[in-house]
Amino acid sequence: MPDVRNRPFPARLPLFVVLALLPCLLSNSCASSRLARSAYAARGLTTSAEVNYQFLVYQDLLRQGRKEDAAQTLAGLASSHPSPDLAVELANLYWGQNEREKATDTLEKARNDFPGNRQVVFYLANAYQMRRLNDQAIKTLETFIASHPGDASAIQELASLCLDAGRHKEAAALLGRIPETERDATVAYLLAKAAVGAGQPKEAIRHLRAAVTQDAGLMAAWVELAGLLEAEGDFKGAEDAYARMLALGEDSPEVRAKLVRLAIRQKNPAKAIALLKEGQSGKSQYLDAMSALVDAGYHKQARQVFGLLEKADPASPDLPFFKAVLAYEGDKNPKAAMAILAQVPPDNPNYDKSLSFRVQIASEIGDMLAARALVREARERFPDRRDFVGLEAALKDKTGDTAGAAKTLEEGLAVWPDDLDLLYRYGVTLEKLKRRDEAKDAMERIVAKDATHPDALNYLGYSLAEEGRDLERALGMIEKALEKEPDNPFFLDSLAWTLFKLKRVDAALAAIEKAIAHKVKDAIIWEHYGDIAAAAGHKAEAQKAYRSALELGSETPAAVKKKLEAL
Repeated sequence: MPDVRNRPFPARLPLFVVLALLPCLLSNSCASSRLARSAYAARGLTTSAEVNYQFLVYQDLLRQGRKEDAAQTLAGLASSHPSPDLAVELANLYWGQNEREKATDTLEKARNDFPGNRQVVFYLANAYQMRRLNDQAIKTLETFIASHPGDASAIQELASLCLDAGRHKEAAALLGRIPETERDATVAYLLAKAAVGAGQPKEAIRHLRAAVTQDAGLMAAWVELAGLLEAEGDFKGAEDAYARMLALGEDSPEVRAKLVRLAIRQKNPAKAIALLKEGQSGKSQYLDAMSALVDAGYHKQARQVFGLLEKADPASPDLPFFKAVLAYEGDKNPKAAMAILAQVPPDNPNYDKSLSFRVQIASEIGDMLAARALVREARERFPDRRDFVGLEAALKDKTGDTAGAAKTLEEGLAVWPDDLDLLYRYGVTLEKLKRRDEAKDAMERIVAKDATHPDALNYLGYSLAEEGRDLERALGMIEKALEKEPDNPFFLDSLAWTLFKLKRVDAALAAIEKAIAHKVKDAIIWEHYGDIAAAAGHKAEAQKAYRSALELGSETPAAVKKKLEAL
C-alpha cells in the first residue's frame, strides 16, 4: 500500500491521478517516428513481437500528440491481444482524456475477462471511488477478498474505503483480520481513524502511538495524535507531539500556532511569545496568539504580541482595528476602543469593520444617538453590504422599534430575497411582533432553501410542540438541528419539550437536564424543567426549577407561582 506520510486521511494514493501523468512522460520518449508505419509492417512477426510493435506505434502516436489515433491503436491491440496490462494502460489513457466512463467500462470488461486479477480489481475500485461510486468500489473489493481472504493489501484498501463511507465498525473489523505481525504503520493509522469514528479516542491514541513508533516520519499520524491528546486534555502529551513534528521538519505556521496555544493553556505565556519569536510567524499567527492571550487574561502579553505585529508590518491598515480590540477585550475599556476606531480614516480598507465595531460599542455603552449616526453612515457608504441592513435592524429592535426593524429587513429582502440571515432575522422579528403565521412562513422559506438550517428547524419544531400538533415532525426537525449543534441548550430544551408533549417523560427529563447543565439563564427553560420534573415525580427538583424561573423574570409569574404552590 502507498505511504500515507505527509498526507491527510484517507491513506491511499489516487492511482489514476498519478497514472494520468504517464502520457506526458511518454511524450518525451526517444521512440522514432519511423515506427509509425502501416500495419502491414508487422506481418510475419511472432505474436509477442507484434504486440510489442503495435505498442511502440501507440507510444509514437502519443509522442506526436495524436491521442485519438493512439487510443484507437491501443484499443485494437487490447481487443486482439487482451491482457490485464493493456486494459489498465487503455483505461489510464481514457482517464487522462477525461473519458472516465469509458475508462471504467474498460476495467469492468477486463475484470470479467481476467477474474481475480489483482491489478485490474484495484484499478477498478479506485476508478469507482474517484467517480464517487463508493458502494461499487466496496463491492468490487469485497468480491475479490472473498476469493483472496489473505490479501492484506486488499483488506487495507477496502477498510480505507469503508472509512471514507463512514462505516467505521466495518473498517475496524476488516483491519482486525490482518495478523498483528503484518500490521505496518499505515494499518495502525487506519485503525486509529476507525476508532475515532466509533467514538473511542483512547483506543485511537493507542493505535496512533503504535503508528509513529513503527514509522516516526508518518506525519499524518502525528497530527491526529496531537489533536486527540489536546482534545482529551493531555496538553503536555499534545505539546510533545507537536514538538516532535517540528523536530521532524514540519515547521509549518499551523504547528507552531498549536504549540503557542498549548503554552497559553498551560499558563506559560512567556513560552508562547518565545515560540512566536522563534518561528516565521505571520499576521494570522500573531492575531491567533493575541486572541488566546486575551481570552486567558494575559493582557500584558497580548500587547507584547501586538508589538511584534506592529514591528513586522508597521504600515498595516489592520493595526488600529487590532489595537481597538485589545482596548475593548483586554482592557475592558469600550470608550478607549471607540477613540482608537474614530481615528481610522474612510480610505482604510478596514473602515467598514471599524464602523461595525463602533456601532456595537456605542450600543453597548448606551450611546444610541452615536450608534444610529454610525449605522446611517455605514448604509450610505456601503449600500451593497447586506450585513449593515441586519445591523440597522438589530439597533432599531434594541431601542424598541421592532416594527421599524421589520421594515428595514423587508427592504433588505427586497434586494436580497435569498439571504438566509436576513430572512431568519425577519422571522424572529415577526415573532416578537406576534405575527406568528408570517414568522413561520419565513422559517419555512429558509428550510425550503436549506433543509439543515439549525435555527429555523428549531423554531419550527418548537412552534409545533407549543401548539401540540405534528409532534413527530417537530421532533424530526429538532433532532436535525441538534445534529448541527448538539450542545445548544435552547435546542435541547426544544427537544425536551417535544418529548414531554409526546408523553415520553423520562427522555424529556434527560434532555432538559442536559440543557440545564449549560447553566443557561432562561426563565422558559427553567419552567419547562419544573413541568417535566413534576411529571416525573421529582418534587424537589420541580420546586427549585420554578423558583429559578421566577428569579429569572418569568413572563407569566402568576402561572409559575400557581404550579409551585400545587406541588
